[in-house]
Amino acid sequence: MTEGRGGMGAGMMHGAKMRIMFAIVDADGDGSLSQTEVQNFIGRIFNAVDENGDGSVDMEEIRSFFHGAGNEEAE
Repeated sequence: MTEGRGGMGAGMMHGAKMRIMFAIVDADGDGSLSQTEVQNFIGRIFNAVDENGDGSVDMEEIRSFFHGAGNEEAE
């Protein structure tokens, strides 16, 4: 039996993460995702990655997003 944090199996953790993500994207809480909700969610992510606001994302911005402020490893 594979167990993750808190004694929950890996499958249970995956399911919980999927439900959390669904709840975040389902802005109106109706239990389904509209095209607008998905586009708005992706737009928020894109805007967070597009550091200079030029409407395009390059590899440096992606690296910075994933490894930037708040994500440093302990020294």
